[in-house]
Order: sequence, then C-alpha cells, then structure tokens
Amino acid sequence: MFHIYRSKHNSTHFVAVLDGDDSDNADRVRTSQNLVFETTIADDGKRHLGFDPMAARAAIRDRGFHAFALIIEPREHFE
Repeated sequence: MFHIYRSKHNSTHFVAVLDGDDSDNADRVRTSQNLVFETTIADDGKRHLGFDPMAARAAIRDRGFHAFALIIEPREHFE
C-alpha cells in the first residue's frame, strides 16, 4: 500500500511512501509541515490514474520516497 501526500503549496505535487516504511525519508514525508495526507493506493502492480507503482517502487528504493505531479484538465465532450 502506498500512502500519498499532497503539497500544501502546489496542489499538483504529490509524494508517495510505502505503508510500514519506517526509514528517515518516509518519516520526514509523513511529518512534513508542507504535506498533507491525501489517500492510499493499493500496491497491486496496476497503473492508477497518474500513478505508476513500478516507478514509485524504484524511486522509493533509491530515495525513500517518490515525488510526482498530477495535472487534471477537463476535456470538452463532443457528440
């Protein structure tokens, strides 16, 4: 399970850490004054809207967290 935190200063910036990870970097993400807990994402290997768990695992392995941006823009519907 990934825990997803959103930046308080930029609503398109997010950081993911693994549930149960007690490393210093993961702890700093969880206690950061600049981040707020947003949601959890299952670690099921499937891609989720704007989130690639394989890339997240690789970044977490290297840095202890995965930072990413997500921008959602509405599209016009044409019939």
